[in-house]
Amino acid sequence: MVYENAHQLGRLILKLANTLIKNRNRHLKALDLTTSQADSLQFFLANPQSTVTDLKDYLEITHQTARGLVQRIEEKGLVTPSPSSIDGRCRTISPTEKGMELGRTMAHNRERTVLRLLSGMTEEEQEIFYRLLQTAYENIKNEEKEMLS
Repeated sequence: MVYENAHQLGRLILKLANTLIKNRNRHLKALDLTTSQADSLQFFLANPQSTVTDLKDYLEITHQTARGLVQRIEEKGLVTPSPSSIDGRCRTISPTEKGMELGRTMAHNRERTVLRLLSGMTEEEQEIFYRLLQTAYENIKNEEKEMLS
């Protein structure tokens, strides 16, 4: 690929990523959530009865940051903590009905965005697009790891 085409490709990928991020942030703002709060809620929706430590490990953040996120989504009525039946020192976090409803709304927003993203592509083109994005991501992710070695 010639330099100019590579530059245009890189810019197009950045524009797509930035547009997706802006779209997501707009949807989340309408739901009164930050990105981190939405990611935390999504984690607890997918992993009910998880702990703050589980969230910390998943998001790769400090325990203090994870506790703060859980506290904020608890204050919004989206999750509720309860003593763990396995380890009394821990509290498990479960989504509330309000949290589950918000999760359904976020899923609907994601689905609408993906449908818009793939609009005009055949099913075969969609599969190729997904596969190529996956390959490109793995290539860049592996390069980053190699640079750190």
